[in-house]
Amino acid sequence: MKIDDLFSAALGLQSPWFVDLIEFKENETVRELHIHLKHEKHSKFSFENESYSVYDHQERSWRHLNFFEHECYLYARVPRIKTKTGQVLLVDVPWAQPGSSFTLLFEAYAALLVQGGMSMSTAGDYLSIDGRRIWTIINKMVSQALSTQPLEPVEHLGVDETSSKKGHQYITVFTDVDRKKVVGIAEGKDIQAFNNALIDMEIRGADRDQVTVITMDMSPSFIAAASEKMPDAELVFDRFHLEQSMNKAGDKVRREEAKNYKDLKKTRYLWLKNQGKLSELQRQKINDLAESYPRLGKAYRLKEQFKEVLNDAFYSSKISPLKKWMKMAWESEIVPIQNLVNTIAKHWYGIETYFHYCISNGFSERVNLKIQEIKRIAKGYANTNNFILMIYFHLGKLDLKLPTKKC
Repeated sequence: MKIDDLFSAALGLQSPWFVDLIEFKENETVRELHIHLKHEKHSKFSFENESYSVYDHQERSWRHLNFFEHECYLYARVPRIKTKTGQVLLVDVPWAQPGSSFTLLFEAYAALLVQGGMSMSTAGDYLSIDGRRIWTIINKMVSQALSTQPLEPVEHLGVDETSSKKGHQYITVFTDVDRKKVVGIAEGKDIQAFNNALIDMEIRGADRDQVTVITMDMSPSFIAAASEKMPDAELVFDRFHLEQSMNKAGDKVRREEAKNYKDLKKTRYLWLKNQGKLSELQRQKINDLAESYPRLGKAYRLKEQFKEVLNDAFYSSKISPLKKWMKMAWESEIVPIQNLVNTIAKHWYGIETYFHYCISNGFSERVNLKIQEIKRIAKGYANTNNFILMIYFHLGKLDLKLPTKKC
């Protein structure tokens, strides 16, 4: 096989394109491979189901994947055609997107590096290009996917907020819990942010009227927005946030007691840790402290019992144990615990549905953690739109149309 034919095969070129010339350039500072492509004489090119002869040519070049240690560049005189309407158009080439200075395979490799956990700047350094050019590649891929790939109907919607920047800056994130992907994002965590994330979801083809269940925390803004925009969807308040509220109530009791008793100093995480994960020594210490400080001990037992009630609900769906717990918690006369009972009563409609569906916002919480990892890799995002773009890139389950080697 001739060297030209070998490179044609490696590039996956098909008629009418072929390798015309190959040049190696190597010195102390440069190690490059330059491949010149050409089309067969008298070739015709299609546009809107019509074939046209070549009108003229335009010189173009593209960065391609490295050939061993050599940076690789493709060159071609790209044909232009003159349509029936008189337009002169540049023909699309099979190895690159229109207007791009990189081949499809180079762009795909850049995307895979970022998918694998590299930051834009690190991927740029690895490929010997400016990290901002990696941004351009990713932005184009995600934008095309978002605009051309409609969403499937979303039935179980997860709603959560997560920090986007330091200084109490947040974004609201919608997830399709059944399909495990992000379907809507907006800046903020208020009613307007909820509405904007809903618009973001519907622009891509999902209908709010098809949402039957929404899992979220007890945010007044989210509750108000969901009740107004999707009144027929049932709200399910996430058990994670219920347990978090119970932990906060128990910790408030500990802080109140610690003001008077030095033994309780630096024991916060001991009281908050899952009982099943306590060592024998830690369990003994908790039991001793609970006996010495009955009010705190009672709050701790109520916390553990509350968790058992929610765990058991997953298997039995019985709500009566929660009602019994609420009665017992109220009779404890521990104010932070009584305040939690009032909160549960006030939001009963969304807590009762948890026992009916036995679903949680756990996937949204995992998404939250992944989003923070995305932010950590980039060392933060000054531009929130770039942050949103990367969330969709990593968590939107978009088909980025990464190419095969056939050109």
